[in-house]
Amino acid sequence: MPTIIRSACAGIFLILLTACTSIMPNTSTKAPHTPAFIQSNNDAREYRTLTLNNQLQVLLISEADADKAAAAMNVSVGSGSDSKNFAGLAHFLEHMLFLGTEKYPESGEYQSFISKHGGNHNAFTSYEDTNYFFEIESAYLSPALDRFSQFFTAPLFSEEYVNREKNAVHSEYQSKLRDDGRRQFDILKQALNPDHPYSKFSTGSLETLSDKEISAREAMLDFYQQHYSANQMSLVILGRESLDELEQIAERFFSAIPNRNIASKVVQEPLFAKDSLPKQLNIKPLKARHELRLQFPMPSTTYLYKEKPASYIASLIGHEGEGSLLSYLKAQGWATGLSAGSGISTKEEALFSIGINLTEPGVNAREEIINATFSYINLIQTQGINKWRFDEQKALSEQEFNFVEQGAAIHYVSTLAYNMSRYPSHEVVHAAYAMENFDPLLIQRYLSYLKPDNMLVTLVSPDIKTNKTSPWFGGEYALETFDSSKIAPTQLDVLKLPEPNPFIAKNLHLKADSNHSDTPINISTSPFYSLWFKHDTDFGTPKAQQYISLQTPISSSNVRSAVLTQMLSSWLSDASNEFAYPARLAGLDYSVYKHMRGLTFQLGGYDEQQPALLERLLQILSKEEISQERFDLVKQSLIKRWKNADKAPLYQQVSSQVSNLLQQPNWQEPELLSTINRLQLQDLVEFRTAFLQQLYIDSMVTGNLTADEARQSLKMVVEYLKPSLSKEAVPSMSILSLDQQHLQHYPEIEHNDNAYLHYYQGNSHSIETQAQWLLLAQILQSPYYQEMRTQQQLGYIVFASYHPVLNMPGLSLLVQSPTHSPEDIQQRSQRFLESFAEKLHTMPSTTWEEQKAGLIGNLLEKDDNLQSRTQRFWREMALEYTNFDRAAQLARAVQTLELSTIVQLFETQIIQGNAGQFEVSYQPKSKTFTDVKTLSAQLKPIAKH
Repeated sequence: MPTIIRSACAGIFLILLTACTSIMPNTSTKAPHTPAFIQSNNDAREYRTLTLNNQLQVLLISEADADKAAAAMNVSVGSGSDSKNFAGLAHFLEHMLFLGTEKYPESGEYQSFISKHGGNHNAFTSYEDTNYFFEIESAYLSPALDRFSQFFTAPLFSEEYVNREKNAVHSEYQSKLRDDGRRQFDILKQALNPDHPYSKFSTGSLETLSDKEISAREAMLDFYQQHYSANQMSLVILGRESLDELEQIAERFFSAIPNRNIASKVVQEPLFAKDSLPKQLNIKPLKARHELRLQFPMPSTTYLYKEKPASYIASLIGHEGEGSLLSYLKAQGWATGLSAGSGISTKEEALFSIGINLTEPGVNAREEIINATFSYINLIQTQGINKWRFDEQKALSEQEFNFVEQGAAIHYVSTLAYNMSRYPSHEVVHAAYAMENFDPLLIQRYLSYLKPDNMLVTLVSPDIKTNKTSPWFGGEYALETFDSSKIAPTQLDVLKLPEPNPFIAKNLHLKADSNHSDTPINISTSPFYSLWFKHDTDFGTPKAQQYISLQTPISSSNVRSAVLTQMLSSWLSDASNEFAYPARLAGLDYSVYKHMRGLTFQLGGYDEQQPALLERLLQILSKEEISQERFDLVKQSLIKRWKNADKAPLYQQVSSQVSNLLQQPNWQEPELLSTINRLQLQDLVEFRTAFLQQLYIDSMVTGNLTADEARQSLKMVVEYLKPSLSKEAVPSMSILSLDQQHLQHYPEIEHNDNAYLHYYQGNSHSIETQAQWLLLAQILQSPYYQEMRTQQQLGYIVFASYHPVLNMPGLSLLVQSPTHSPEDIQQRSQRFLESFAEKLHTMPSTTWEEQKAGLIGNLLEKDDNLQSRTQRFWREMALEYTNFDRAAQLARAVQTLELSTIVQLFETQIIQGNAGQFEVSYQPKSKTFTDVKTLSAQLKPIAKH
């Protein structure tokens, strides 16, 4: 599947903002002949671009009914400009900007303000950019921008926080030491030209940020003065205010940013040293996985956004339909997946990457795989550069743009700010979709870089021999010359280029329907299935969403059935992929996933072709033979997935212990692996028969379909699958009660960091109790982070968060630390809670009301698009809130809460320990382990779903 990969070094956590306006002198300029701003036909927002007198580029977006306002500042400097003596300096500076300004000197003030007003914030540092962004309740945009703008005009860079934030950067670095992606990126840099800035370590550590001839703080101040200039920044503001009001706000808060007239950096050195390719890079991963990557340096295509030669090539190499390279490799039993597209990308160069997920036989057949890949590249060169193919991609891209649906405001503004340094201001929204100029010679030129003697071959496999260790993340690898003369592409008759896409939607009109409802209604009468339907064209797109849940009592009756259900789901996804891949390209997506009661089909996108896709899925599930080859591929993929579960980030593994303990039925990866290793093809064949003979079906259809069309869709499902069970015949999931018990768990994990999680379980799943724990979590999140992360520097990953298990409320406090033991973290966490009790008692009434308003705003935030709305309905139905008003109920419950109620909850459940509690402690090299299933056996169920 074609992919575009952008790597970034992440930074920061959660935040919110507020506002006030005043009339300012006009300090902006508008070009007299600026082309019209290009926006989607389905985008009702208003846009304006302008340049302030300090040369800051600004994009303003007015959205009259926006729930959340948002803003982002992109600075066109990143780790590529780090000082030679201070690797990670740009990232360190990103951290320091959040720790107080002249106007708002308190280090956690910005974070607290954002959190209190229902918002989020984050930042990232990449090779060429540092990007800061936030969202907040719309009413608080102006005061939020007041705080945000101070980062770029008057930061304190307080001496007292320098060493603390060095520790935070180091903790972030330490937390990723066992991350395969970071390790492999570190190894890739060893193959790059050592004179190119991309080859350097970019995260930073205590070692690289230690004081030298000058201190790290002085180096950081120099970096800020040399690179943070208004003419190298791009600002995006989205709010409810009019464009004129937003312009006044931008001028008021951001005109003071100094313009140092800094020129853009141009790197003369190539990514790979002259004559250094071809090379072979062998990498030993931590995870059980095999991958072959073929990477080719080529000139950057950023400024060729209207031609997109690399994207055109990637779409053909990454195709997964009949006759594709992936189809051939799967048929040989060598591969399970393939991606193609731009990896590393700079202003000057890009690295085009073809990634192939290998099976174990594929590792030994890599020479044949490389030959087949070049056979397909040759096929593209001779037959694949056609105007009709370009026009088809162009039509699909234009259709996607014209019916684009909104996403979260915080991500939208961040992306646009990033794009502003790369594209003309009037095209920042459209550039990613633009395909206007078919240039066959340009495509041929870029294809010419995909040649054997311009290639880095990377083999990732646990079985590979290595002789080196990467300097910062300790990845094992070997780098050697590659004999490109061994490559001998042969004519493979089974390979062919894609045919014209039959799934492109042509009927794009919006339909009317007599069924009008704000929420789905059940329009079926059968005891064997439900059909929840809502006609919905609110988002102005000819799209629909369909969820079809196939439920059976055998799915989770034991671990063997659970494994076979997962195998059936994975097999169906794989067996349908070749047929359905063109549908994905045409904006028709689908997924098949396993759950505790069975498996679910989810279809989305343009409604016109959904019946054809659904019928094909039903045909495959009910009638198609399960071949030995596909069975083997699915089995091997699942074995890899479950073997790699213990390589997930430490904080995720620790958090997952809560659901492992409290949610039943539940099986752990060792049980799943032990079971799947014993299964044969006939087991899956027989299980499918048994599965299809005992079904109840829940379904939901929303979007641009009529009630009659929804009924026809379900009728097709019923005719193929013939459900015969009632809903009551399918067992429910159980939640176990801690019942004031205090359990301690020591999981068997392998990591270099310590981790401690303290989970508190609510004593009821009533709406009122859920509202109380939600509000308590919101009040705690910012001060807990500020104290444990910023002040005490326990670790980079720190959070206090609402942690429900199904609809049973709970609270988790988690710290991942490279330096502090779980016992120490527990003691510090307990002291924080005890000291916070007094602050909670004396919380000012204005702060209390702001906290409530922030949470209510989040609960009542409108859906961004049809998919997110339908997902919300589907989740509520699964939790048996079939009035689909859970958020409104919670908001009403929050509104009526008194501070005394939260004080009592905190004191009795948290401080006095009357809540059921579950502590998870992990320490490297510890020999003390407990079994979560043994702990679960001590508990009793309190609710079923």
